[in-house]
Amino acid sequence: ALVDRALAANPGALRPSLLIKKARAQEWSGDYEGALATLRQVEPLPAEGQNPRLQMILRHNSASNLTHLGRFAEAAALLPEIRELAARLGNKLDARHFRWLEGRVAAGLGPLDEAAEAFSQVRAAFSEEGDAYDTALVTLELAVIYLQQRRTREVKALAREMAPIFKAQGVHRGALAALKLFCEAVETEAVTVELARRVVEYLYRAQHQPELRFEVVDR
Repeated sequence: ALVDRALAANPGALRPSLLIKKARAQEWSGDYEGALATLRQVEPLPAEGQNPRLQMILRHNSASNLTHLGRFAEAAALLPEIRELAARLGNKLDARHFRWLEGRVAAGLGPLDEAAEAFSQVRAAFSEEGDAYDTALVTLELAVIYLQQRRTREVKALAREMAPIFKAQGVHRGALAALKLFCEAVETEAVTVELARRVVEYLYRAQHQPELRFEVVDR
């Protein structure tokens, strides 16, 4: 609502950045189609080389929303441009998030081994920096891959390694409850790919909506 007020005030050169902020808020709330529609309003982009960071954020966030919608082929088509822009900017965090995006695309299109490798690399980097929430999130994405590959032992190892995350600062109660449910399902061998994916999707949304609660589906 605040971004809409700012846009209504005719912000001029700030308009692209405000639209990107609005799309980010829509993505966090789970409105992925709305986020894509907002990002399309940023077009046309500045001339080539004029604002590579704006271009990279726009393309990266578009691809991210496409993966949430299961439109992995469309997201994959954006990867070469995002890779080039991230390399031009030379930012370590941009490179890491691009690698994460590559993993998500590979998780949707295959091969799964490539997705597992990307998630493992990103997970190690987040863990080293003490980023508890993103570590938990990418760990669950890696667990989804292992479940698909029937690598039960590795899934159990990941679940046990997540135990310290339960006490990590910055992880809110709702997220902890969802993580605990996942780990308990792993230990009792009741975990499914569907459950793991639901927890992943919940964690993406709950990161910026701590009041959101994970819904348990009875079977």
